[in-house]
Amino acid sequence: MKFFEKFRKKKEQPQQPEAASQPAAAPVPNTSLTVFFDRADVGQEEIAAAIREKFGAEAVSSVDSSRPSVTHFMLRIDGMDAVCSYMPFPYPQEECNIPALMQVNHFITEEEQRALVEHKSFCVLAEIGGGKTLAGKRAVCLMLTKLCASLLGVEGAAGACCAAASLLLGKRMYLNYAAICEREEKDPEYFPSILWVLAYQTRADDGAPTVETCGLAQFGFMELQFYNPKEDWANSYEKLYLMAILEITGRDLYKNRDTISFTQDSVSVFKQSGEKLSVIGGI
Repeated sequence: MKFFEKFRKKKEQPQQPEAASQPAAAPVPNTSLTVFFDRADVGQEEIAAAIREKFGAEAVSSVDSSRPSVTHFMLRIDGMDAVCSYMPFPYPQEECNIPALMQVNHFITEEEQRALVEHKSFCVLAEIGGGKTLAGKRAVCLMLTKLCASLLGVEGAAGACCAAASLLLGKRMYLNYAAICEREEKDPEYFPSILWVLAYQTRADDGAPTVETCGLAQFGFMELQFYNPKEDWANSYEKLYLMAILEITGRDLYKNRDTISFTQDSVSVFKQSGEKLSVIGGI
């Protein structure tokens, strides 16, 4: 059995090869990330230089610094237009509560936690409209991942946030997975789900423990939930990240009443509950 096969839903009868699985809903067309800095004096040239070093001199199309509260960098990367907006003040807490995010995001060192909580400035990286299809969304995410990694190389960079997934990552881990992403960039079966989807522990309405995703909705999929899992959380996280890769790369689409086997001796059932798809049994 191939490694990924255990995460593919079981089919009742052999089927002819079919087109890549598509989400039931359209992906969210606009995509963004935020990079935090522990200094408020990140210069315009520092940001432009980091981007040009990574993507070439033509990547920065223009710079608008007409307002003191924000500097906009108009970018052209991998055939896509993007905007990098630097603001020399802390991100408003009512829009991004970093201490609250840290309650469910644990891949951050203590030093990075302090720098993120006390950050002094930030950049918003955005692409507008390119994520209307699943393939387009993947391409935009891969481009923004590389752009984010280039800015995390600027002095004082502390970490990054994907608001659509309530995902907060420290600089060290982000750069590690961004490097893997670049190495696997030509592989159509790879996607850095850990940089775009959050896996976290919580409880269902009836009090049962669950491990769930946050962030699949931006790709047009229902969030996945492991209901009352018996294995340790690390194994559940790994399964959810791999299942996310299968959906985001168009190789599978999990639906209500499907079944899936994680081992030869177990069968799990998908059950839809609102906007979530629970996996029950065999986990």
